[in-house]
Parts: sequence; structure tokens; C-alpha cells
Amino acid sequence: MKKIKDSYLNIKNEVPITLTIGNFDGIHLGHQSLILKTTSYQDTKSALMTFDPHPVQFLTKKPYSQLMSVIDKLDCLEAYQLDYVWIVSFDDDFASLTVDGFINYLKSLHVERLILGKDARFGQYGAGGIEDLKPHFEVVIIEEERYDHIRISSSLVKTRLSQGDIEVAKHLLSRNFRIYGQVVHGNHLGRTLGYPTANIEYGDYHIPKLGVYAVGILFQQQWFYGMANIGHNPTINYQEKPRLEIYIFDFNHDLYGKHIAVEFYDYIRSEQKFNSKDDLINQLKHDEQSIRKLLNHT
Repeated sequence: MKKIKDSYLNIKNEVPITLTIGNFDGIHLGHQSLILKTTSYQDTKSALMTFDPHPVQFLTKKPYSQLMSVIDKLDCLEAYQLDYVWIVSFDDDFASLTVDGFINYLKSLHVERLILGKDARFGQYGAGGIEDLKPHFEVVIIEEERYDHIRISSSLVKTRLSQGDIEVAKHLLSRNFRIYGQVVHGNHLGRTLGYPTANIEYGDYHIPKLGVYAVGILFQQQWFYGMANIGHNPTINYQEKPRLEIYIFDFNHDLYGKHIAVEFYDYIRSEQKFNSKDDLINQLKHDEQSIRKLLNHT
């Protein structure tokens, strides 16, 4: 799989292409159907076009939570038989392409076939649709994937995560939800409680419901297990922005400055404010026992 991340003008191609286009945030079951169809044709090379930053983030100039970073997306796409992945810089030039300008750009890439969802839009202000493409390319429309009669989308995955419904999110993604981030210095509160934690800088990731989770931690290509807390630390040293803090079982390495991946396995309980430090410590001990039993990791 050849990967290119650049301005659209610098992405070039000279061979016939079957192309799918989209944000592919999360690469959920709906996205997977598009990708698998794209790679099923033998008469062309296969390509996927996505964007960075997310168009919503660029156009609104506001933070926009996402299910995966560009690095995550590329790692996930390695599992498919795509020939090319093009990550187009979503900038003023690209956002201002007219419908005809976008169509001509696709022609310059030697696109012969497009694999799209029925609601696909393109061009400035999303002015272009499927009917605009049909005179120029073979257009294959993929039926929506549904869960409980609801169209599977990145927004649905986010909603389920915000509800703490980790199992459904896992089903929609066909894998565990993962946050990849750098370990940064916190206030070292966990150490005073007997639970030294790693504070993860999660950037633009969509964070699940506040509370405690059973998690897996990938560090230097090795898996560890532990518990995560997402919250404001309401009992001691309240924080305005929710923190993602990880306590790794049976682990004594220095993680500061390192990058780790955190996979969410199960939602254990909601965030609580305790009456005392001792009550908090007792609950943490109970959480650890429950999660070790759940993960069968004693």
C-alpha cells in the first residue's frame, strides 16, 4: 500500500483507478463495505482518498473530536488490499474546488470507477452529488450498513461511546476502540493513593463516557492490562478538562514522554465524588479486583 499525504495538486497517478472517497473516521462497518468493494475489482488499481484535517474542523475553525488520528487510520488501512491511500490536505484551495473542478481533478488521477455511499457530496459547499459524477465515471453505490435499524456512521459510534456502550462501539468498529497518545506529567495524585497513573494527552480523540474502564495498553509492541479513569477528579484536585489516566497492572517502567495505545474493553462504573480519600482508595481497590477478574489477569 503506497501512502501519500500532500496537497491535492501534488497527488498524481497515471494508471486506471477504482477510488473510494470519504473521511473514514473510525473505519467502521459502513466504511469497511466501501473499502472491500473498492479492492474487489481486478481491472484497475484500488485507491482510497481521505482528508486531513477533517473538513468540519477546517471549515468551522473549531475543535472537532474524532475516532482516530491519521496514524491510526493508516495503521488500520494496512489490513486491506488497497494499492494507494491518498491523504489530501484539506485547505482553502481544495475546499474551493467547484463541482467541475473536482471532476476534472478525478479525471487527472485516471479514475475510472467510484465506490460511494448514496449521500456522497463533493465540491465547494458540497454542491456536487452522485448524479453529477455519473456522466464521467462508473459509479457504484454501496448500501448502508445498519445496526438496530440505524445507519452506521461515525456519529453513531461516538454516541455509543459517550453512553459508555463499549460493546456496541466494538461491534460497529469490528474492533476495540483505541486512543493513541503521549504520556505527560500530571499532578501525581495517583501515586499518593497507591495507584500511580499515566496521564494520556488525547488531543482531538472523542473520549468515551466519564468513568472507569477495563483497558489494554500497547507499549513498545507489548500488551499490558489495567484500568482507566476518564474524568474531572471530583474527589481531590478537580480538573476542568477531563483527564484520561491509566493504571497499568504489574508494571514499573517509566512512561513519561512515551506514546502508548489504550484499548477500551469494558465500562465498569460512572465517575463518582467520594466523601474521603480513604473511600476513594477502597473503591479503587474494588475496581482493580473487578477488572482483574474480568480480564482473568490476577
